[in-house]
Amino acid sequence: MKRKERLEIFKRNLSKIVEEGNEGSFVIFDTIAEKFVQFAGSKEEGGWLHCDIPLQELSKEEEKRLRDPQIFDKNPPDAEYEELTSYAKDFDKEDLNKAVELIERIFIEVFSLPYDYNVNVELNLGD
Repeated sequence: MKRKERLEIFKRNLSKIVEEGNEGSFVIFDTIAEKFVQFAGSKEEGGWLHCDIPLQELSKEEEKRLRDPQIFDKNPPDAEYEELTSYAKDFDKEDLNKAVELIERIFIEVFSLPYDYNVNVELNLGD
């Protein structure tokens, strides 16, 4: 699949969440390599997205690449006694293109997928 095709898929599905999504909306972009990027979001509050990458899905090398500040900022644990369980980043509706670029960078730079990788989509617009 060509990059342009993937970016259109990412943007179309993220747009559906911020324009039509209700409580419980999510989208998961995954690959045959069993790597995925997931977002929750809603049209509420002007439209928002929350990207979440669970740590248990990452190898040590992938986590190291993900922590690159140009890709993803490391999140602090929720509380001092809790361990970090995922990396998360929030986007407003206006930041949709940044979210699209983040997805592509994670698949290429963090997961080291080939430039012609294919993506599958699971979209749920909530209640």
